[in-house]
Amino acid sequence: MHEEGAEGAGTSAGNVFLDGAHNPAGARALAAYIRRFHAGRRVVLIYGAMRDKAVEEVAGILAPVASEIILTAPRQPRAVRPEAMLALFDHPSARSAPSLAEALAMVEGAGADTVVFVTGSLFLVGEARELLVC
Repeated sequence: MHEEGAEGAGTSAGNVFLDGAHNPAGARALAAYIRRFHAGRRVVLIYGAMRDKAVEEVAGILAPVASEIILTAPRQPRAVRPEAMLALFDHPSARSAPSLAEALAMVEGAGADTVVFVTGSLFLVGEARELLVC
């Protein structure tokens, strides 16, 4: 969401955006952004969260705007295990990855029509920034 502060990075996986939608309000803003600026594109969400966050509510907001969801966990002891989140994301193309690096590898080589959003935990976004921007 360039206009609202998220970062974008071009990779061989396509367009990757980093957005710290770690609560329902942030998730609603991200969903609105996706609907407005990426309608018609394949949207992949890479999502990870902490145990004290409203994961189920965020899942209900973000799942409808995603073509695919990859659930992962930031390298933090308070992170929700990706497998535990699968039941919360009612989506036919939800899957899990044990690490952000593995989640990003799952979208490697995606076409130009694909846009990837790494979102949820600010810790996850920070890890993505280290991997993609630096």
